[in-house]
Amino acid sequence: GKYSPLHQCLYFDMFELLHSELPEDWQPLNCRYDDQIAIFGKTFQERVQSMKLFLVGAGALGCEYLKCFAMMGACCGPQGAVTV
Repeated sequence: GKYSPLHQCLYFDMFELLHSELPEDWQPLNCRYDDQIAIFGKTFQERVQSMKLFLVGAGALGCEYLKCFAMMGACCGPQGAVTV
């Protein structure tokens, strides 16, 4: 009918980001950030965790930014900080 749901699927992958051989610091650590470590490496994840961010406002968009920062581990390290 006119208002029936669409029957479709979106499949998106980025296998070209993965290297054929994993460098030593790209091995999984059995943590929640293993997917990012597998693609970008442990040093990248450590830099993300030690970032210092300044976010103006935590309204509709600001809350989503904060949630995404937390999900990717931004500012969650010992030296990291988020200022809202």
